[in-house]
Amino acid sequence: MTNLVVAVVGYTGGVGTCLLSAMKKINLKPFALVRSSTMKLCDDDGKDIPVDYQLLRDKILQASQSNNAVPVIADVTASATVQSHYKDWLTAGISVVAANKGIFAGPESQYNDLLSASKSGKSRLLHETTVGAGLPVLGTLKSLVASSHEVQSVEGILSGTLAFVLGEVAGGKATLSEAVAEAKRLGYTEPDPRDDLNGMDVARKAVILGRLAGLEGVELDKMNIESLVPEPLRDCSVEEFMDKLSGFDESMAKRVAEVEAAGGRLHYAAKVDVAQKKVEVGLLSCESSHPFNSAGPDNMVAITTNFYTRPLVVQGAGAGGDVTATGVLADILQCAYQ
Repeated sequence: MTNLVVAVVGYTGGVGTCLLSAMKKINLKPFALVRSSTMKLCDDDGKDIPVDYQLLRDKILQASQSNNAVPVIADVTASATVQSHYKDWLTAGISVVAANKGIFAGPESQYNDLLSASKSGKSRLLHETTVGAGLPVLGTLKSLVASSHEVQSVEGILSGTLAFVLGEVAGGKATLSEAVAEAKRLGYTEPDPRDDLNGMDVARKAVILGRLAGLEGVELDKMNIESLVPEPLRDCSVEEFMDKLSGFDESMAKRVAEVEAAGGRLHYAAKVDVAQKKVEVGLLSCESSHPFNSAGPDNMVAITTNFYTRPLVVQGAGAGGDVTATGVLADILQCAYQ
């Protein structure tokens, strides 16, 4: 395996601290540590200096050349500013490992520019953890496409919060408002639960899956995204939303009951239909034999191809600092084989 020179951007955050811990376990010492305003370089006595992404690029390239190593920048921030440097780094020959969905679910032209930069710089662009944290979803999908599988569909339960809510309303165990209140109490939701219920996080992951499955023209603003936030409650305060959500319990209960009466289950999921060239996000009625019915609180992705007519399933925890960090580390290690 080729040596690596690794810079970690966002090392003080939750995933960042877990990543440094995981790297320590395998004796992979970071070359540089970067946060929002300062950075440390191992060849500069480890002292804090102001963040300078061009200097970081130059220093990591020098170190890689001196040590006959592969330069890698791992970005575990949610910063669009950091992502704006990806193209430059990739073109310069620095591999980029990312955990932030932003640019990968953004405009297709911007995404294609990154792919072109990676090709011209002979560098790697890996972002496994943008969908399903540490689950090997994107790598599996890319391998299937590369090995001549014809991907027919990719379906995914990609929100632990929404999986919990739909699990609670199943069988009439709880109303929608009760399920959302319980999820909020347990800390499963964002401070404003509508940020989960609107489905946008799932939609961003669906864009990434669609592009890797081979679809062109997949754009977030052109997708059919079903929000579970009732229209009248989309602009009010969080308190008012929580207080008035019960007024919409009956319509959700009716929808759940109709699906279950036919022997199915209702899940909130992303569906990439390659044959129809469309990507949809929302409530999905699944017959009793569907893999999603055994997902529980996990993330699950089911990939159907011409060879896997019974879907290939990837299942497991789709969130958490440690699983995300180890997924990032796995991508970093892949760069050694470029």
